[in-house]
Amino acid sequence: MIFKKNNESISADFPFQSKYIDILDSNLHYVDEGKGTTFLFLHGNPTSSYLWRNIIPFVSKDNRAIAVDLIGMGKSGKLDIAYKMTDHCEYIEAFIKELELKNIVLVLHDWGSFIGLKYAMENEKNITGVVLMEGILRPWESWETIPVVTRRMFKKFFDETEGPKVIYDDNFFIEKAMPYLTKRKLSKIEMGNYRKPFLEKPSRKPMLMFPRELPIAGENPENAKVIKNYNNWLSVTDVPVHILWAKPGSLFRKKFIPLMRKDFPKMTDRCVGKSKHYLQEDVPNEIGNAIVEWFAKIKE
Repeated sequence: MIFKKNNESISADFPFQSKYIDILDSNLHYVDEGKGTTFLFLHGNPTSSYLWRNIIPFVSKDNRAIAVDLIGMGKSGKLDIAYKMTDHCEYIEAFIKELELKNIVLVLHDWGSFIGLKYAMENEKNITGVVLMEGILRPWESWETIPVVTRRMFKKFFDETEGPKVIYDDNFFIEKAMPYLTKRKLSKIEMGNYRKPFLEKPSRKPMLMFPRELPIAGENPENAKVIKNYNNWLSVTDVPVHILWAKPGSLFRKKFIPLMRKDFPKMTDRCVGKSKHYLQEDVPNEIGNAIVEWFAKIKE
């Protein structure tokens, strides 16, 4: 089944019923559309389930599409916690258990890849497939391996003075990163929806903690270990893994795809068009079609 082929119909609307579930000491917001095989959408920084709004209808036509807001993000609970990756993983694992989700297809982006791939590696029998976009697949062994402009920015995040200023005062990821890493110009409504969860400065803590959790030059060795472990899992698993990438991309650039094919010989991949990091805002229809077509093939 093929839906719209161009991006003229990218919508700012979020026409789904919001649901909430008590998880651990807080609650998580999610949407749950359709019936059939469960597709679980996990976002990253600084987004929410809103990122998937134009892709959900492709999947939910013949399957069940669940998109959840990570703790501290979107409409989910705002807590006074560290917001380390161990926290995010704990909440999503509890969410999956509470909803009794089985035979899941994970659809992952950005830090959602860390959370989802860790879960998949540890619960392979509960995973039907993985769709991965702009994910975190390797630690950075040194700062020099990171492009100069990005390196300068991320060093600020690790700085005790500059980091809070950039995030709490400047709201960097919402006001600068998202517009820069999206090819098209986001509308006022779209930007408003991304700003809404972080109108109060204290609510921006998760956005600061995400970059501070990156495994760079020996920082965050526990996260580096998780990434190396699921990287190894990807190289040997029989779970179908589908990589969606764009040009020029950001983490998944065209020049990296042949290396990924070599490292993960059982993966498939597809270029979905032109974008940078936030593919879902530039080519959602292409992503939707790519997921539906891939899933039809792996069911054969």
